[in-house]
Amino acid sequence: MAPIVKIEIEGFKAFPKYFYLDLPEGKNLLMYGENGSGKSSIFYVLHAILQSIFKDDRGSKYFTHSDEENLINIHRIAEVAANTYHPYIKLTFEDGEKWTLNQAGVTATTNDENIRLLNRYAIFINHSYISRFHAARNSEAIDLWNVFYKDILPFYLPTGRAQFLADTYDDIVKKSQSMPMPRLSNHRYMRKISDFNSNLEGFINQINNKVSDIYNTYFKNIDDNDLDIKLCFFADNDQNNTNHEEHYLFYGNNRFGHPIAKGLYNPNIGISIKENNTEIYKPQTYFNEAKLTAIALSVRFACLSQHPVDGAFLALDDMLISLDMSNRTKVVNFLMSISDKYKIYLFTHDRLFYSTLKKRIELDKKRGEWLIGGLYMHDIDEKNNYQPCIPYPKFIENKDMPFSMMEYYTMHDYPACGQKLRKWCEEILEKLYPDTLKKGMDSRTHQTSTLNLNDRIANLSRYCEKEGLDFQKYKNLKIYKDNILNTVSHYDTESPIYKEEILQIMKVLNKLNEIVKNRVIVPVNHEIGLELVKPNGTPITICINIRGTKHLPILLIEGNYRISYFINCSVKKIIEAGIHNDFSEERVYNSIYDIYNEYCILYGIPNTDNLLDVLQDHNTILRNKLNLILGV
Repeated sequence: MAPIVKIEIEGFKAFPKYFYLDLPEGKNLLMYGENGSGKSSIFYVLHAILQSIFKDDRGSKYFTHSDEENLINIHRIAEVAANTYHPYIKLTFEDGEKWTLNQAGVTATTNDENIRLLNRYAIFINHSYISRFHAARNSEAIDLWNVFYKDILPFYLPTGRAQFLADTYDDIVKKSQSMPMPRLSNHRYMRKISDFNSNLEGFINQINNKVSDIYNTYFKNIDDNDLDIKLCFFADNDQNNTNHEEHYLFYGNNRFGHPIAKGLYNPNIGISIKENNTEIYKPQTYFNEAKLTAIALSVRFACLSQHPVDGAFLALDDMLISLDMSNRTKVVNFLMSISDKYKIYLFTHDRLFYSTLKKRIELDKKRGEWLIGGLYMHDIDEKNNYQPCIPYPKFIENKDMPFSMMEYYTMHDYPACGQKLRKWCEEILEKLYPDTLKKGMDSRTHQTSTLNLNDRIANLSRYCEKEGLDFQKYKNLKIYKDNILNTVSHYDTESPIYKEEILQIMKVLNKLNEIVKNRVIVPVNHEIGLELVKPNGTPITICINIRGTKHLPILLIEGNYRISYFINCSVKKIIEAGIHNDFSEERVYNSIYDIYNEYCILYGIPNTDNLLDVLQDHNTILRNKLNLILGV
């Protein structure tokens, strides 16, 4: 089973027109979006396609305008009724497999088996699950049957069975409602109930084996006691209910053994929580909402398989509303611990949580494994002279711009967005450039002065040349700066400022910002050695003094690390075959690369332009120091 690489939506829920989301190489997804932005619609795309395979109509009702359960975008209903518009949702997988749900129901390019398989390893959690989990009143005992039936059993396939447990239950209910009603002597029907009870009991036992460990490892506060958490379900085939059991599914006399109240009685799934071996009765009155939510998540996460198929995922939609940031961080820790087994599709309207998880992903050096961005409602049509239109969601990848700019951009406040962009541009070049590119000599006063933004952008070509960057990716920044940033910085609202141009500036600046973010600073001593070997095998050490610093900036260029060119330095001596040769006068250079090139030519040594492998700091190769910092 391959992972999902593309999600397509046409006329479904919040999406009035075509929308797609690429997840190259099966990336995880972190999506921010305000309420009403459409992020929950993407959550339901996944849910609807997977679950439609088990519906009698294969989900066609979602795209049938006359069905009260249809999920067609409200602005396209009339066109669907007139048969002039055909909405759909689609998933594409890395192996080329495609699943489509439309008015004809769900279809797959091969067969239904993979849809059924992914259902088994898919986990959907939203705030409704959390609410149902602790919905019991203070006077009631918690019964989790409704939680299991709606959120868990539709995705649980017992070993060796072809039917999900929720579907088995539905079949039992349908039979009990048939006329005439089943007799207790209907052994086939009673055996089906018995099998259901047995499978549910086995599943709950699996959960009980893991749930306490998950809670105590990931969700317990440091100073709190461990909790012993167990779900309570007891399978029993006593149809006459002589022992007044309350937990198993059974068909027979009512809970109190009344002989004429024959019928089907739902299971009851209780929960037992002990702290210091003391039973906590009615946990909803003892624990706060945050701890109840943590327990609910522990139960759901305990349902995860230890050996899921490739492409298995967790879809999580605003399920942490009741948790403070410290508790949300615990959820993040758990998610990151399983991200090697499960794809994570997380949707949230909480900016702080979004930013926290994004930073954690970057600190774990897993940014390349995630698609991160925001979903925003737009109501202007760029293709129609920016006229108002039916609002539609638009995804903006986080790498395109910082949060504050996203908000101005989506509100069409381009002057404000442009001002933020200008400030961001200044900040990036300040961090990116060495002092030699940030300052210049005044031709009149011969005094050193700080360069303005225009002059700094003019230095970008030299920076790219020396650092081995492709200047073609950044050359339009000067044009953007003159046409857009200068204009909006003075709020010249008469100038034509277009969204696409703003977005292009953001993308160029982001490429430069990635260089800053990926830069690694390696601490070194003032004196380092350039270790060379002559063609005849004679070892040579060029003793280099790094002027005014004790660190070397290392850049990530096209996937490879290299020492920055802009390091002022000098050479005082050379050690050849152990013999020290001191210079009478210090030789000054603009870069270590200049030293390297000069001595490679002098001694006829092949120039590999890879200083990480020939520079040493106190007998330690620079690449080894870098790898230690990177944790490689």
